[in-house]
Amino acid sequence: MHHLLRATSALILTLALAACGSGTSSSPAASVGPATASAPSAAPATAGAPSTAPSAAGGGGSAACAAAAAGSAPTVTVTMKNIAYSPAAVTAKVGDVIGWMNNDTTPHTATLDDNTCTTEIINVGASGALTFSAPGTYAYHCTIHPAIMKGTITITG
Repeated sequence: MHHLLRATSALILTLALAACGSGTSSSPAASVGPATASAPSAAPATAGAPSTAPSAAGGGGSAACAAAAAGSAPTVTVTMKNIAYSPAAVTAKVGDVIGWMNNDTTPHTATLDDNTCTTEIINVGASGALTFSAPGTYAYHCTIHPAIMKGTITITG
């Protein structure tokens, strides 16, 4: 009888532990992404390493945002200083490189408001860059300071 009780207890404990480690998540971050379909990478961010997640944001359908090619010089530069983007609103053409330089005392990001494209974390003294392949207006923010650090990117044809 003791063996049956012990085996049953072990089976219940094993099932309970397996359920806890199933790898599924019901957190809101798991459903954020293009049209809320996939999440940005949860891997640790490196300074200025942009995400290449496609963007569905903007004013013109299925626009795309991607990391700028390594070594690309920015066509438009945004400075991060005093927990603000300067300038807060920029205009660029399709294919232009938009760069962010962190001249602040704390890390920042440049992340589209729909979370589909991001520079990841840009550490102090580092930079990140993105390009857009479709016209539109893209609101963005710093994921570390979302309430106060906001900007807008207008992409023209």
